[in-house]
Amino acid sequence: SLCCGQKLSDCQDSSLIKEGISVNSTAFLDHSDKEKIVALGNPTEGALLLWLYDQEVDYLQLREDAEVIDQLPFSTERKFMATLVNSPLIGKRVLYIKGAPEIVMGMCSTIPATTPDEISQRLLQYQQQAMRTLGFAYSIIPDGVDPIVDNRLVCDDIVFIGITAISDPVREDVPAAINSCID
Repeated sequence: SLCCGQKLSDCQDSSLIKEGISVNSTAFLDHSDKEKIVALGNPTEGALLLWLYDQEVDYLQLREDAEVIDQLPFSTERKFMATLVNSPLIGKRVLYIKGAPEIVMGMCSTIPATTPDEISQRLLQYQQQAMRTLGFAYSIIPDGVDPIVDNRLVCDDIVFIGITAISDPVREDVPAAINSCID
């Protein structure tokens, strides 16, 4: 659940969430098979785009409308990704951050609508259910300020949006593959 437990439609930051998921991603949705839409690229990002699709949000239009100014790609060392865009939704430059919830939350100066302890409790519940979790944040960046310098994020006023949990079920072919390795 994003927006710290609120439904997306009830969240004041819902437009930022939609735009952030759309632009701060390297995945795409393939609609060529009318029976089943397929996520291309990172499966976690693909799941987020499929979620937007289920919400009747055109991620591709949001992505194309927002001019990407700079991007800090995801890395296993950083454990987050950041994308700076000119947001047509609010007419300002916005930095979107997505990554490991504890890392993203640690960057934030503002955590609205809940407490860090409540978020940690929810994360623990999701992790105990073997779900993949992501944290989301944004910052409105004034003109002339560069929040990405030398492949590092240098930004102080970051607002935590919330977390999401994605079910990551074992594929049907995995148990047989494991058994053949054991035999």
